[in-house]
Amino acid sequence: IVFPGTVTQEACCRFVSEILKCVLYQRQQLPMTYDQLVYSQKKQQEKHAESRRAGQSADLAWRRCQQTLQELQEVLQQLEVLFSLSRVPRVLLLLGGSVILPKELYEINMEELVVASRDQCLRVSSCLRQLFRNLFVADLLSDTRPVRLMPTTVLALAHRNCGVEWFHPKLQFKVPTRVKNRVITLSTDSSSHKDMKQNSLDWQDYVWFQAPLTIKGFSK
Repeated sequence: IVFPGTVTQEACCRFVSEILKCVLYQRQQLPMTYDQLVYSQKKQQEKHAESRRAGQSADLAWRRCQQTLQELQEVLQQLEVLFSLSRVPRVLLLLGGSVILPKELYEINMEELVVASRDQCLRVSSCLRQLFRNLFVADLLSDTRPVRLMPTTVLALAHRNCGVEWFHPKLQFKVPTRVKNRVITLSTDSSSHKDMKQNSLDWQDYVWFQAPLTIKGFSK
């Protein structure tokens, strides 16, 4: 996906966050979209006392949904922190199994994105529209096979000395090769920034960081 201009570091974080939400929904780890789920839970919270009286099963479903939302929201918040501390050229979303041999692997590659200050950049909303239009045309996330609930782990490539505390460095981690890697590559059109120098990264200074919690799938 080639954007016709530069983007901010905050926009890069939004791209990752929205793709994560989309993957969880499309791969049947959430029963509805993230925004719908948040709205539904707010409504359910108002009726939570009644749900508890209605029976233990309703209460258990409510708590499972709350747990999934809390895990996802914590990962999203901590991604914002990480992106504020370092350039993040690649993010991995690993579903099921282990980080060594997951069931599904999605990579968001942003190495070719040119990051600039806000006043020079594209609007995030227009970038997201282009991003998801391309994703759905490419049909990257659909699969006719039924999907079971799986834990989802997030890993991000960042500067080894960025000072992030929540994510754990995984110095020996290597991207799994025994599973199909679905890659979403985001880049900036070279003709749109002729006067701007491409962001250069010293790869020796970048290591993988793993989220210390997994997002557990939830279904109604």
